[in-house]
Amino acid sequence: MGTPKMMLRHKGKTLIHHVIDAAVNSKADGVIIVINPEVDGLLAEASVPGVSKVFLNDQSDSGLSMSMKSGLYVLPSEAEAAIFLLGDQPLVTTREIDLLLEEFQGNQAYSIYQSSYRGKKGHPVLFQRSMFDRLLDVKGDKGGREVIRQFSGETQTVEMGRSHPFDIDTKDDYRRLLRKEVS
Repeated sequence: MGTPKMMLRHKGKTLIHHVIDAAVNSKADGVIIVINPEVDGLLAEASVPGVSKVFLNDQSDSGLSMSMKSGLYVLPSEAEAAIFLLGDQPLVTTREIDLLLEEFQGNQAYSIYQSSYRGKKGHPVLFQRSMFDRLLDVKGDKGGREVIRQFSGETQTVEMGRSHPFDIDTKDDYRRLLRKEVS
């Protein structure tokens, strides 16, 4: 995009700040933010009340898997599960995070709980501790998608009942997000 997308502004806040607010205001027991320390201002954006830990991922150029692994490495040992959110999805809300948590707490029969938006799978995704070793095996610019595919029989989709909170990956995506401000 030519600029760090998580630092783009939407409704008076950076994109990542929207995601952090959703996480901090959820029923999650803690919030760990993994950031690229080379992005100017990102540490300050992530260091807000309610965030349990900010991890500076100096290997972020190794791909998405390293960010995911970094978050897992710094989880408290008593954590039963981890919910992964993307910093470039500012339209994800506390409600989606809480729905995953409620489904997990009410029925721990599955190893993975994945958000679904009118049938389209997306984030956030909750992985039980039993999946952490599988996630730690992921390499390159991949997240947990391959683990979800391999363990589809152990994955419960949780319908969010709304349209997909798209990623901001291109300038067109960002313009689309800004248009939502006035629509």
